[in-house]
Amino acid sequence: MKNILLPTDGSTPALVATVKAVEMAKQRGAMLVILRVEEQAPMVGIERLAESSALMRPEFQDGVQYAQELAAENKVPTKVIIREGSVAGEIIRTANEEGSELIVLGTSSLRGLNRLYLGSVAKTVVGQSSTSVVVIKPSAEEIKNALSMVKEVIAETPAKAVRTITRTKQFRIGVYLFAAYVIGYAAFILAGSYAKDMFKAAMLGMNVGTVSGIVLILATIGLAIGFNWYAGRTEEAS
Repeated sequence: MKNILLPTDGSTPALVATVKAVEMAKQRGAMLVILRVEEQAPMVGIERLAESSALMRPEFQDGVQYAQELAAENKVPTKVIIREGSVAGEIIRTANEEGSELIVLGTSSLRGLNRLYLGSVAKTVVGQSSTSVVVIKPSAEEIKNALSMVKEVIAETPAKAVRTITRTKQFRIGVYLFAAYVIGYAAFILAGSYAKDMFKAAMLGMNVGTVSGIVLILATIGLAIGFNWYAGRTEEAS
């Protein structure tokens, strides 16, 4: 399936680019590949706050989550990729690996170091990528519209998140396994209360109650390990 690559860091220019990328993907019937690149050098709290301010990143805004929610509202399929390294380099590498027909990213009209940071990424991608690049330089009106859409999307996020989680196969299987554990534990408690003589009987050098408790614990651990393995495999496949 053809796709459009959207690199996002949650900054205001990236949010405006997200709106444009979703519109383009919907028009072309393409999948939206959402990319977040994490810098290799970790930042302390004050550095992260300074960067968010410089890039006009709205407080508590997750650019990837916003892109997913907006794409879902427009029935645009998505794929999320998280990379670590040089921002421009990872954008170019991801576009090549995914066979993206277009890269959509935001840049800024700010001055000074802020413009240097945002502008250098766009300039490098445009200059070195073999994929067509659309650079979004948002106007004041587009920024206002994007921020208003953020509020609308994020306001509905908790309810949407709950609905999304409860509809997954992993959630249903988790519920079944938990139900199996509850039934087993209830049976163990009831048997211990109403069949005390049986629990006192010898079995494998111990009484039946002790053996049953050990079996229940091992079964619970086995269920947890099995579900964790299944969830991991499912996440990799998606």
